[in-house]
Amino acid sequence: DKRPVNGAQFVYFGCVPVDPKSPEARIVIPYVRGVLDALGVLNGPSHGEVMMTADGPCLVEMNCRAHGGDGNWRPLCLGLTGGYSQVEATVDAYLEKKSFFDLPDKPPSPFKAAGQEVIMVSYSKGTVISTPGFDVIQQLQSFVYLETGVRKGSKVEHTVDLFTCIGSTILMHEDKDILMKDVNFIRQLEERNELFEYEQEVSLLKSFSKLNLKEMGDNHEAQQHRRHFSSDRPDMF
Repeated sequence: DKRPVNGAQFVYFGCVPVDPKSPEARIVIPYVRGVLDALGVLNGPSHGEVMMTADGPCLVEMNCRAHGGDGNWRPLCLGLTGGYSQVEATVDAYLEKKSFFDLPDKPPSPFKAAGQEVIMVSYSKGTVISTPGFDVIQQLQSFVYLETGVRKGSKVEHTVDLFTCIGSTILMHEDKDILMKDVNFIRQLEERNELFEYEQEVSLLKSFSKLNLKEMGDNHEAQQHRRHFSSDRPDMF
């Protein structure tokens, strides 16, 4: 799920599982397997990225590794499939061959649960003093896991790419309506800038030169301005 935001065109908003019997999956699954065969990757997990275009699938990436994200997607895979992911399948291929060969050719359709990864987007920036939104997210009915590097003292920027995203949340529930309610709630927290509390930033004058007092001359308003900043608020300089 990529969308334009904060002046950038392709920002991650999340990863949404695709039903293996959907029209897209019926095209992508054989395409990806064909790419793996062409590359000579015959065993082990793989990570592929494919764009669907008007002319058909377009390969972005193919790698002989499991999906990334520090494995935060594993609980979601276990729930969607009813008990396995790339991790379990790879281990079984070495240690439990019968269990490995008992795995289906594709994930179940429909999935055993409703779920997705929500990649969180910042519409604000500043130095964080607290993260109240994260506390609220962890109380949602569909909450499974939160991964973020943002904490007190972190400097947050507007999200424009994967490196400036502010975290990732795994949501899953047997009721799709509850899942979507929680997804929309997180999006509202983002848009209302309610995920973080920031330090107040005050721009202070550092010298008389910024007041352009020389250009002002000796008029009364300039003298009042001069006296205020030099006598009443010496901390401003």
